Amino acid sequence: MKNKVSLILLFLVIFSSSAFASIDQYGNLQLKNNYISVIVNQNEFNKGRFAIDVTGGAPMRSGDDGKPLVYGHPYPWSSYTTIKIDGKNYVFGGKTDKRAGKNGNYGELLQAPTIKNNSIITKYKFDKIIVSQILNLVKSSTTGLPDTVQITYRVSNKDNKDHQVGTRVMIDTMLGENDGAPFRVKNQAITGDNLFSKDEIPSFWQAFDELTDPKVTAQGTIKGPGLTTPEEVYFADWGSLADGLWEFEFNSAEEFLRKGEFELDSATALFWQAKRLKPGETRTYVTNYGLGGITMVPGLLSLGVTSPAEVVMDNPNKTLDIVAYIQNTAEITVKDVKVQLDLPNNLELIRDYQIKKIGNLEPGETSQVMWEVRPLDLSEQELEYSVKATAENTDDNQVSRGLKLVGPPKLSLELRAPNKIGVKNDSLAQDNFNLEAEISNQGASTAYGIDTYLALSPGLTLSKGDKYNKFLGFLEPGESIIVPWKIKPISLVDGELAYSLEINSTNAPIEVESKKIYIPKLDPKATIEILAKKGGYMVGDYITAQIKLKNLADFYSLKSNIRYNKDVLEAIYVSRGSLFVEKGKYLKWNMPVIDSKEGIIKNIAASLNQEQSINNEVVANIHFKIKSLGSFDLHFVDFKAYNENEEKIKLELTDNLLNIRRN
Repeated sequence: MKNKVSLILLFLVIFSSSAFASIDQYGNLQLKNNYISVIVNQNEFNKGRFAIDVTGGAPMRSGDDGKPLVYGHPYPWSSYTTIKIDGKNYVFGGKTDKRAGKNGNYGELLQAPTIKNNSIITKYKFDKIIVSQILNLVKSSTTGLPDTVQITYRVSNKDNKDHQVGTRVMIDTMLGENDGAPFRVKNQAITGDNLFSKDEIPSFWQAFDELTDPKVTAQGTIKGPGLTTPEEVYFADWGSLADGLWEFEFNSAEEFLRKGEFELDSATALFWQAKRLKPGETRTYVTNYGLGGITMVPGLLSLGVTSPAEVVMDNPNKTLDIVAYIQNTAEITVKDVKVQLDLPNNLELIRDYQIKKIGNLEPGETSQVMWEVRPLDLSEQELEYSVKATAENTDDNQVSRGLKLVGPPKLSLELRAPNKIGVKNDSLAQDNFNLEAEISNQGASTAYGIDTYLALSPGLTLSKGDKYNKFLGFLEPGESIIVPWKIKPISLVDGELAYSLEINSTNAPIEVESKKIYIPKLDPKATIEILAKKGGYMVGDYITAQIKLKNLADFYSLKSNIRYNKDVLEAIYVSRGSLFVEKGKYLKWNMPVIDSKEGIIKNIAASLNQEQSINNEVVANIHFKIKSLGSFDLHFVDFKAYNENEEKIKLELTDNLLNIRRN
């Protein structure tokens, strides 16, 4: 029977983990699965702000379906993020018409909320600092299910000087209809203003209304794989955090009464203090908020226990927290309550007592205790521990919970691109080539914060609109993704050109792969080419001959005469080519002279404003009428090309001897 239940749960995880994007009835952009949804405001006011709802929630519980985790309906507005730049506080997103962040400075919208790679991405610019908000669905550390929203801010300095940049993320927490439930942090129930900093910061906190039948169990995960641990975590009333963009009114242990009002209204704020951000540098801030997992056994002395569902064994000093919740559901005072932790052989208690004394519990009262433990053996395995609660005047209770020790993530990289580019009609056969990187996670746990950095040697550049750096988010074990780039060889550079791709992750080793592509040498040429006509030419037709320059480095000016067969062709007029028109302005051009008696076009001469490399550019268009049958005999006379120092450029001349014959 146990195996059957496990298979059902596995099916539920696979079936429910797929995320779906949609626009809700209020015009908000929504990303959801069968557990949870994140909703992003797309209106003019509060654009980019988000709320979080439970959809199906915990598979075995119906009471949390459709409940909110973050306040803000029907249009998210009450949670917001502050970006501090050189001491000035900016609010991420669009301007607000509400209380939260009303006095903030605002930036310029670069990218409205957009679905990309199963994430909702919003991007704003604050002077020379660009900030991206990325929201996606990930697994909870305690449930092991994709019932959590990962909240990411990527801050990039596009300036040529340093800036001091910090970030504050304020979340207006809400548990269904309960807006004042205690935050349960380590062994404390937080019911008033509280601060955790440095080593005091917990791995996670949870909140629920009652242990025996929690409608919603919320969890903020602060430390762990892929997360950026803040310097400070505050729990406070929402009103104070709404009004204070960075600093706010904080009164230690004061109840969560909304500032200026008389209702309980709790919120949390994570602070990453301002630090130097160098030119071109990008910094990422990541935290998780969603559902929490508690293994619970009801009784007169109800007992629940929580801990990470998976522990990634990526270093020998790995530790984890086990938290037990005990609630007296009897109608009498329960006396001398004790809680005992029993560990398997591979878990060791750190600096603590196995048995913890709680004392007396009044009817309905809940208490909690915490142990810190560490694995002794780093091999992958599944473990189970148990917690037992006893009291003098009621029945004992016991609960067991499993956890899995898994290996770290391991990224692999395969680059796919052509080894060389061919030549066609005196030019490269293609203007650019496609590079594909297949990135896979071959490890046993999720790889977070994956970034790619493409490096190109001189002679190669990215096609317009492409990016050297692409942020991918995360990859589950066994998952792969293909990332494309379009790379363009710079004109007239030849030989073997190298490029490389580096993959970074917040919790996996760096991977780098390098490759080369051969770019053939192209001979410099001047050609005379006849524009093609469907069905060919005949006597009486008008034709256009184009003088073209191909594959010239450091070209500046030219002089030439063109001879033609005056018995076959009649020269009509000569016009400048596109090479000597720059951004709608005409460059220096000498009007040639047509000598019909000699069959020569004299003094074709022109120059650029500055020296540049030329590839398949039109110098001049010569327009003729075909008078009779025969060879055109178009050829160069005294053709000369120069660089800016008036040094002659060596090149091959290709004439055009097209014949018009009787069919």
